[in-house]
Amino acid sequence: MLNATEIRVGNILKIDGKPCRVLSHEIRGTGKFGKMVHLKLKGLEDGHIHEKSLRAEDKAEEVDVQRVKMQYLYREKDQRIFMNMETYEQFSLLEKTIGKQAAFLKENLEIDVLFAEGKPLSIDFPKVVELAVKTAPPPIKGGSDSTYKEVELENGLKILVPQFVKEGEKVRVNIEDLSYLDRVTTKSLKNEPPPKSKPAS
Repeated sequence: MLNATEIRVGNILKIDGKPCRVLSHEIRGTGKFGKMVHLKLKGLEDGHIHEKSLRAEDKAEEVDVQRVKMQYLYREKDQRIFMNMETYEQFSLLEKTIGKQAAFLKENLEIDVLFAEGKPLSIDFPKVVELAVKTAPPPIKGGSDSTYKEVELENGLKILVPQFVKEGEKVRVNIEDLSYLDRVTTKSLKNEPPPKSKPAS
């Protein structure tokens, strides 16, 4: 069991009898009036986002989670199928459980799946991914970088990006809220010959 004040982002807790991942937590109040811990949670069975407030002295049950390396195989109706890379056993996760992040799954992708009591609960996606921009409208004339436009990424996901982002470029995306972080820039290395060494005097 965890004290409410010990809860951290990423913890998987059993709240109201259901496993939830902690997306954010905030401690409010003072000792005089009593501290409250406000949590933003994602239900791992239904994918719903909800909030929960706990008193500082309340306790929460932490779910015993195992991390298993899996390979994503394919989509079947409303489910995504994965295979344990050691035992070759297959498991499925409902698409609604994965949420919009299902767009980041590619066939043969190796990824960690979180299990509890022998059942798959959730996918442990990386926090940030790099994706190419598939289509992008031209920038608005006179528009500032604070004016965003909608582009489509290589996986079909549509997000808002600054005006300067162009088709074919790569951008970094926050997987949790599907927001643009920045543009991936690569410095080209010129194939310059090495400097000639001076003759010894």
